[in-house]
Amino acid sequence: MKNVFRIVFVLLLVMVVPSARVLAADSTNIVIDGNFQDWIGKPYVEDPKHDIKSPWLDFLGVGYYADDKYLYLHVIRQAANKSEPWHFNVVMLNGTKGPTLPQYLFGSTKPVYAPQFDVTTYYASNSSHNGIVVKVSFNGQQLESTFSSNNNAKEIEFRVPLASVGLDGVNKEVKFVLKSDVKDVVDWAPERPIIITTGPTLWQISSVFFFIIVSAAAYRVYKNKASV
Repeated sequence: MKNVFRIVFVLLLVMVVPSARVLAADSTNIVIDGNFQDWIGKPYVEDPKHDIKSPWLDFLGVGYYADDKYLYLHVIRQAANKSEPWHFNVVMLNGTKGPTLPQYLFGSTKPVYAPQFDVTTYYASNSSHNGIVVKVSFNGQQLESTFSSNNNAKEIEFRVPLASVGLDGVNKEVKFVLKSDVKDVVDWAPERPIIITTGPTLWQISSVFFFIIVSAAAYRVYKNKASV
């Protein structure tokens, strides 16, 4: 009987440890400072290179992470046009607040309507190219402005406030895609929407409680058997 309880305990531990790791990872903060080392290990999706002709509008990949307040993004493009700002949109496909705009996803002729954040990035100084400024706006109002000491304008990081589109809070599904659209040159990144859950999922939370309850019950049974 003792061996049976040991086997059950080990199996439960194997089930719960991955969830516990995810819970721990969810508490890791991204610092918006131009140092991209804190994106190591975070989800990342590549976008095809040369899928549009303008390299400064061509997304190469998107790193993403969400907590209960913000969606954090790490965006890479093929090349930087130093003479012009970089402008693109973060389309929140399941946003429930804010004005919606027609979005012709991936060249579709039938639009879906969704709110979007507007992102603009440019060099802090046109002469020295000393640092990058990233501005995030929603419905014409600037929400975030961050400065990065990294002069590589091909790679940026920023965050968007989920409360603006009604997706803040724990265990909320966030569905989004990036859109670079200048003079009818459109690049979507990635090639399908990204879906992420803010904070720990219901399975992660329930599995931890399940492990605690079953372990306590197993210990009581084992203790009663041992005392007989």
